[in-house]
Amino acid sequence: MVRLSWKTMAIPGLALLVVGLIGFAINAIAEAGQTPYERSVLSFKGNVSTGQDLFEANCSACHGTEAKGWVGPNLEEVKERKSDLQLIRQVTRGETPPMPKFELNEKQMADLLSYLKSI
Repeated sequence: MVRLSWKTMAIPGLALLVVGLIGFAINAIAEAGQTPYERSVLSFKGNVSTGQDLFEANCSACHGTEAKGWVGPNLEEVKERKSDLQLIRQVTRGETPPMPKFELNEKQMADLLSYLKSI
């Protein structure tokens, strides 16, 4: 029978604790950096249908009517690649040229976000 010391058994537990704390810190930093606009958007429950209408009116010229890309990238399963906050910032800041900045009120952005997460 092999007997392990408490130090040997504690190392994996300590490693998991450190990884968890790092993840918590990253989330806290991201949330702390939210603007009032972003916090407001995230507080709304968006409407997918209204978001689709907004997408068709504002985004489909570049991303295609089914969001499969054209001038802009394919947005299918974009929720797997970008967080809600990253999507909000991409839309409102136009972070990757030639993406323009869009000025949507908080409810409109919540609706668009709901649609983007549904595709």
